[in-house]
Amino acid sequence: MRLSYISLGCAKNQVDFEYLIGELSSDGFIAENDPALCDAAVINTCGFIAPAVKEAVDNILQTAAILPPHAKLIVTGCMAERYKNELLNEMPEIDFITGVGNLSLAADYLRSIAGIAHKNETGIKRIITNNPYFAYLKISEGCNSKCSFCIIPSIRGKLKSRLYNELEEEVLFLQRSGVKEIIIISQDTASYGRDLKEEGADLVTLLKKLTVLTPDIYYRLLYLNPEGVTKELINLVAKTKNILKYFEIPVQHSSDKILKLMGRRSNRAKIDKIFNTIRSAIPDAVIRSTFIIGFPGETDTDFENLCRFIQTQKPDYAGFFPYYKEEGTKAATLAGLVDEKIVKTRLKKVQALQKKNTIDMLKRKKQGTHLCFIEK
Repeated sequence: MRLSYISLGCAKNQVDFEYLIGELSSDGFIAENDPALCDAAVINTCGFIAPAVKEAVDNILQTAAILPPHAKLIVTGCMAERYKNELLNEMPEIDFITGVGNLSLAADYLRSIAGIAHKNETGIKRIITNNPYFAYLKISEGCNSKCSFCIIPSIRGKLKSRLYNELEEEVLFLQRSGVKEIIIISQDTASYGRDLKEEGADLVTLLKKLTVLTPDIYYRLLYLNPEGVTKELINLVAKTKNILKYFEIPVQHSSDKILKLMGRRSNRAKIDKIFNTIRSAIPDAVIRSTFIIGFPGETDTDFENLCRFIQTQKPDYAGFFPYYKEEGTKAATLAGLVDEKIVKTRLKKVQALQKKNTIDMLKRKKQGTHLCFIEK
């Protein structure tokens, strides 16, 4: 049976899908790029913000239009979790639907219609879908933060960290697969281990174990909320050869008023201290961040505060996103929605400021020697 796989959204979604592809491949299903030649298509969706939902709906309709008449259409992932009933009622093109954490149900459905028995083999079954030299390692699921703009905790639940031995087993599997760089991800990477009963379970301890276990693999950290970037973590990155000097820290804003409305756990003083500590301990560190523009109540003063932050703290890379009013979030009930034209103007201004930071950083990097992996 030939299957077409389409994965949308973040790297965490991608990892979920790679396990599903690995499981089905081990049972004899054949991956096919062209849905028109398939017996079924599986679309793993994102439902974080309105554009992601639109992208998912468009992919479902486009795929349904080119599938052969006999083929089945399966939808999984965050949008399926968030809008399952609505999708079933409004999109008869869908034959089977399941949300996050239940992708195995999609595998069961496909096996049942194909008449294929599941092979209960031990070991990790995962197929890397990006370039083979790197892979994502999801160390936890869910999130305990209560950001007012975010729907993810209601989709993926509370923080659930994976055990050390499970992660070590997967890292060794990735090493055997030829992976040279492991990118550690989760909804809130710095909160790893806080839910585990195992004494001392935290991100620093995990990194110490993994970097010693596989000294020839490089590790990169993503999704580090500011309050979890401790001096201990910074010092570990500074002194550990195979942890890349790269910090992805989504701060979302710099105005204390807006940060409070967002339900963030850090204020401007804490964020400044973290950036300054990193720069002091690791002068050549790369810092990336993300920011939301036009959050309800964001005034010209709040925006200028953010502009000054970009100019003084100089993140090396940054992503800027317009605020989207999401059903089911606390922020959706806030007054002071910023006019769309103003948001677009602010986005252009802050992107121009950031462009200079990135260009200056790249000029400095030209003077050094760097390890690179060549993509074919």
